[in-house]
Amino acid sequence: MRILKYLFLLFLLLSTAFVVFVATQPGDYKIMRSKEINISKDILYHFISDTNSLNDWSPWEKDEISLVNKNLTSTDSIAQTIILNEEKSSSLFHFKKTKKGTIVTWEVNGKLDLKLKILSVLKGGATNVVGSELEKGLDNIDHYLVNEISNYTIKINGLVTKNTTNYIQQEATCAVADFQKKSKAMLQNMIAFVTKNDIKITGLPFVIYKTKKTSDNKTVFAMCVPVEEEILTTEGSEISGGHFDSFLAVKATLNGDYSHNEKAWKEARKYMNKSKLSEDDLGKPIEIYKVSLPKERKPSKWVTEIYIPVKQKISKPKPESTEVVPSTESNVITNPVQ
Repeated sequence: MRILKYLFLLFLLLSTAFVVFVATQPGDYKIMRSKEINISKDILYHFISDTNSLNDWSPWEKDEISLVNKNLTSTDSIAQTIILNEEKSSSLFHFKKTKKGTIVTWEVNGKLDLKLKILSVLKGGATNVVGSELEKGLDNIDHYLVNEISNYTIKINGLVTKNTTNYIQQEATCAVADFQKKSKAMLQNMIAFVTKNDIKITGLPFVIYKTKKTSDNKTVFAMCVPVEEEILTTEGSEISGGHFDSFLAVKATLNGDYSHNEKAWKEARKYMNKSKLSEDDLGKPIEIYKVSLPKERKPSKWVTEIYIPVKQKISKPKPESTEVVPSTESNVITNPVQ
């Protein structure tokens, strides 16, 4: 019994000494890790800067971490504040374009809490502990984006009739590369508007393109929400009412990330050329987001429907033929001289 007592006291003494040793270790750290990912810089920037995507790639558990963007003035880097286990750290992502994709460098500066200090002592330093988490996070980003974004299909549905629709809209112009971010913010604004004014929505949100792509690489569009009745708003309001009558269109369906949108448009126009159909310049090209954020986070499951208005073919009637009846004694009427 005495031996056990001594062993217990020795264990307690060693444990106390270990805790004291750990507590006195330097708490500051600066760790950096890099990885080349075969995805464009713009896609990586938008994905990581969207703090809602954190759960899709974070190496830490959901309840352990929160993240706030500090500086988004350049698409070359993202400065963020990470709160991990109630400890605040600074995070910096840097993006460098390569032939294959992008080199992503993730740098974190912060302080170790007691738990991380213990792991740091046991695993040979903060570099091994925090560094392995950064590597895991970059691997998660790589796996998620490469698998999710590369998985897509395009289907040409052919000629369809798009039904008459009333809607409310908010118009905007932005760079093509900024369309997703801009349109998402506008959609949230539209949803808030209909909720505040108790307006009944009759379908899924959609975009009407005024100009799909300008010479200076911009897009002019209206974010729309279909409503039951045509709505009039006050002059100068950023949201206005709209309406279009039914029209004939070529429909294409994109299943997958929106980055493949241009490919779907090209396939739809190939079908039009093959079928000798002409786009109706007076019509309204439309994209309907059948499955998208925030309902579905995985890009491979997004569904976008494209409608390109086409001119209806007018069949010219054949000229009426004049039948020549040959003269015979039986069908010629003569007027005898009196």
